[in-house]
Amino acid sequence: MIKNVFKKTPKIIQTPLRYIYGSIPDYVIYGKTLRQIYNFLNESQWWDKQKQKEYQILQFQKIIKHSYETVPYYTSLFNEYGINYKQIQDFSDIKKIPYLTKQIIQDNLQDLISTKFDKNKLSYATTGGSTGIPMGFYIDPKYDKAREWAFIAHMWSRVGYDVRRVNRCVILRGNVPDKGIYEYKNRDLILSSFKLTEENMDKYIDLIEKFDPDFIQAYPSSIIILSKYINETNRRINCKNLKSIICASENIYKNQRKDIENAFGVRVYSFYGHTEHACIGGECEKNNYYHIQSEYGYMELIDDDGNEVTNENGLGEVVATGFNNYVVPFIRYKTCDIAVNTNEKCSCGRNYKLIKKIDGRKQEYFVDLYKNKVTFTWADYPLWQCKDRIWAYQYIQNEPGKVILNINFKDVNDLYDLNKIKEVFIKYYPQIHIEARKVGYIERTKRGKFKYLIQNI
Repeated sequence: MIKNVFKKTPKIIQTPLRYIYGSIPDYVIYGKTLRQIYNFLNESQWWDKQKQKEYQILQFQKIIKHSYETVPYYTSLFNEYGINYKQIQDFSDIKKIPYLTKQIIQDNLQDLISTKFDKNKLSYATTGGSTGIPMGFYIDPKYDKAREWAFIAHMWSRVGYDVRRVNRCVILRGNVPDKGIYEYKNRDLILSSFKLTEENMDKYIDLIEKFDPDFIQAYPSSIIILSKYINETNRRINCKNLKSIICASENIYKNQRKDIENAFGVRVYSFYGHTEHACIGGECEKNNYYHIQSEYGYMELIDDDGNEVTNENGLGEVVATGFNNYVVPFIRYKTCDIAVNTNEKCSCGRNYKLIKKIDGRKQEYFVDLYKNKVTFTWADYPLWQCKDRIWAYQYIQNEPGKVILNINFKDVNDLYDLNKIKEVFIKYYPQIHIEARKVGYIERTKRGKFKYLIQNI
């Protein structure tokens, strides 16, 4: 791929080549692999349910055959449980295979690497540890990036992204500019999530307007801060080419979506995925449900008792089997992501499995006085009454039945009565005592993400 050749070029030559590189569309940069997968997705997105199922079963059979024959961990696991991979003929047979967890990967990583690959030619990938368990694994760099981008770009095409042309993007995620609050990199404008403060807001807006991007890629927790400022100051964003705000890596809430769309005048598009590349899904042209890509992997929604969630609005953990990573196969991998099920069919005409939303991670639950897990979903409701007066908030729980709520008000001298917040909180969480506090700043994670809940239980 062009990208690999570019990276091997000496630094002194890279600089003048960046302008040229930035003018090459993805369809060329990522080479034959992207083109083949992208064209395949153009066709497969319209498959009927039966064809989707046949394809998934075939891909599942391929990955478990490969895993049994070349991955020591799976060879041992299948032998221990008496699993004959040749007898996996249907989705019901898949349940014979035990779950793969983050802890298992941590403890058995070397045995999870396929013997078909040269370890010296692999890349090491890490998750951010937002579940409390940071994790690393290996990928094939020659194939992984192009395949992943083919799926992402194809989903983004639903809001106008075109792999055959150059798409200019503002990036407001975990990237750190070399100096100051921004840097230009190839075709993108990188903005720092870590320096998004009130005194810098106008600078950020000016940079975005001058750059006039096709898309803004952002963490919801970062773009919402900028959006609130725009809405409150009645400033109009002048970006004639802007097509969509693309959000990922964090939950996006209804009120956030509304504020962001009001500020920028374009649709917020959200998609779901993770570093492990075992499951992916995005919204479509018609609604905001995630369409889970059947070509990418097989997803199960499993409740706390190990049963598949099939009821409307039922909650379940996303358990995913990826069809992409043959280096470290993820088979029935427990993601710790909690999703809301739906049995609806989308009017867009695609037959993908739909989920209404990601309700949070397993850690995004309060623990009440009686040590029951309580969903975090309603935790933003107490803040609605003062949402226009705050930059951000963060819950911290260190013991059952008690939480701390840190609130970063825009005005450090704001006299807002915190008891009003407590009153609403108690309505939704009567078995949890809350201590609300005003703070001057709330830290981001090392990746620039903002955590609404730090769960220490």
